[in-house]
Amino acid sequence: MKKILYTTTAFVLCGGIVQANAACIATPSCTAMGYTSTSSCDGGLKCPFGNYWNCDLANKINEVTTQITELEKKINQQQQQENCVIGSILYDDMTCSLTVIAGKTPIGIVVYLGPSGYQALALESIGSYNWGRYGKNISTLTDYTSSSAASKDYDSCGNTAKIIAAGNKSAYPAAWAAHEYKTAGTEAGDWCLPAAGIFTSYYNNQDAINTGFSRAGGTQFTKYTEAWSSSEGDSDYVWNSYFSDSYGLTYYSMNYSYEVRPVLAF
Repeated sequence: MKKILYTTTAFVLCGGIVQANAACIATPSCTAMGYTSTSSCDGGLKCPFGNYWNCDLANKINEVTTQITELEKKINQQQQQENCVIGSILYDDMTCSLTVIAGKTPIGIVVYLGPSGYQALALESIGSYNWGRYGKNISTLTDYTSSSAASKDYDSCGNTAKIIAAGNKSAYPAAWAAHEYKTAGTEAGDWCLPAAGIFTSYYNNQDAINTGFSRAGGTQFTKYTEAWSSSEGDSDYVWNSYFSDSYGLTYYSMNYSYEVRPVLAF
């Protein structure tokens, strides 16, 4: 006689689905698993158990991408500056070269290299202007009482900003003229009235800088070029370029009219 074996299989209803030999397991919580956003996001992950998204991954990717972009900018700037030396031609794409590069537009000549950045003088004077009003001292500007002290002032754009804040273009024509100057690759507000130390740097490096101006088709300073700086002497006098004197500087009454040669900090 044959024996008949009987087996039993347990069927369990889980979430509306019949499953064999299984115990019901609760559906995991999306929010407990880190899917906390109720809106989808680029690069985010969707919870398999509901309409929630984990956007942390997308945020991390965006954060890293931003960091990479900033690092690339710093590397590019460093590479550009490594090619810049005093006397280099500065082009409208903010690159430098000692020689003329076809297809690029020269906008200035590098005259100063410093720890906080480089500065280039415009290729030409943009006209003659009064500096300001005789007897009117700008309290926010440092008063340099000697040419040796003034020769150490390189804060062209900081000085210019203080002058601009002190009055309109009728009050301070020279600074405003430099402030409003623009070229290919730059716009109004990028250029500044040079600090006295920029002229001293030019004075100390005349051969290299004049060669740069010659190559770029610009106009170099002569021994007696008188161009305004943004460095104040006192309430009556301001420092300007004059390569016949020590440090390449002298000072004149601020209500006189002298050249303005803007400088670009980059």
